[in-house]
Amino acid sequence: MEFGELIWKGRAWPAAEIVGRTGETFAFRTSGKGRPLELVGPAAWWRNFSELNFDNSDAIVDFLRRRGDPFGQLSPTTQGDTGGWKYLSGLLKLAASCWTTIIPPTSLCTEFDNGYVIEALLASPMFDVTFVPHVAEIRIGASVRRGLNMHIIPKDLGAYMVASAALHLENHVDMAVCEQCGDWFVLQRRGTQFCSPSCRAAHSTSKKERR
Repeated sequence: MEFGELIWKGRAWPAAEIVGRTGETFAFRTSGKGRPLELVGPAAWWRNFSELNFDNSDAIVDFLRRRGDPFGQLSPTTQGDTGGWKYLSGLLKLAASCWTTIIPPTSLCTEFDNGYVIEALLASPMFDVTFVPHVAEIRIGASVRRGLNMHIIPKDLGAYMVASAALHLENHVDMAVCEQCGDWFVLQRRGTQFCSPSCRAAHSTSKKERR
């Protein structure tokens, strides 16, 4: 049976801010309703989270504003903190260790057998997903039929990143870092420099302004 898409619906928090620090843990809050997000398919910026500097409050706030709270604590009425962020980052670092940069900026998935890392991801409490059955078109060779399929629905953003890492490991995808925004993205064609048309356009505009 083939699985359908990994689907995540959540919120980013453009108004997030740090309100305090206890030891290595930052507390944060937000206001407003946030920005709705709907992500279909795995996203490679789980590697950005694995590289996050947890002593840098600006980096933490930037992630909250762009991607959301990994554990879904944050709301306009509820504060969150980075208490579990390092554990999640360590798990994703394990996944990222299966890639290497041989020809920058291309990052190749070099491990032939990633099963032991995928097993570690699936065994983690961070991998909290629900498999939702549905009927969809399934391609078998040149023919298409309607049959049973599954969607993977993560509990929170952290689970979405872990599931993304597991799927990327299974598919041995190549990756690169966007020259404009700095996000990791799946490399569909060698030599691609940007994660999206909008980043390509923004980079072109900034080059013209510097002339």
